[in-house]
Amino acid sequence: MARGEELSGRYAIGIGARSGVDAREAVALVWKACEIYVRDPSPARGRRWASRERGSDEGSPSRRRLGADPHPTSLREATFSHEWEKEWGGEIALFTIESKRGEKGLHDAARLLNLPLVFLPLDTLLARKGELLTRSPRVEALTGVGSVAEAAALVGAGAGSRLLGPRLASAGLTCAIARNALEEAP
Repeated sequence: MARGEELSGRYAIGIGARSGVDAREAVALVWKACEIYVRDPSPARGRRWASRERGSDEGSPSRRRLGADPHPTSLREATFSHEWEKEWGGEIALFTIESKRGEKGLHDAARLLNLPLVFLPLDTLLARKGELLTRSPRVEALTGVGSVAEAAALVGAGAGSRLLGPRLASAGLTCAIARNALEEAP
């Protein structure tokens, strides 16, 4: 089994993050990606979540359910009650680059989502860089891979996987979802 594939399931959520990531922001972005790509697996390229004001996710259904300033407990309960968790069961994990191992916000987000968090070596992400749908010149200059989120999702989902769509972005995070193409579609 190749590195990074031990927890490969049908779906993998890739996360790219700047330093100091906020767990609530990460949970909200994962939720948005799940709502968009699992319900509508062919969204428009570069789609972003519609919100009331730029840089805010107040207009999202997940934010309305959680309130303006969610307590981590209510965030956890809302996440557990979400439909996609029932649909996906234990066949999903969060994946990111090894250099983010010290980011407390990513660990907290994984705990709130009740999902494993897997850190991948840069060389495994570089091996999938030709399959990316989007590229950030800044991230490519720093890591050599144009989208950590997309590459991590592809590696996490395993051989033959494909992205469900381009990454989604918030102020300090990106998120992408990949599915193992060798398994039947849900």
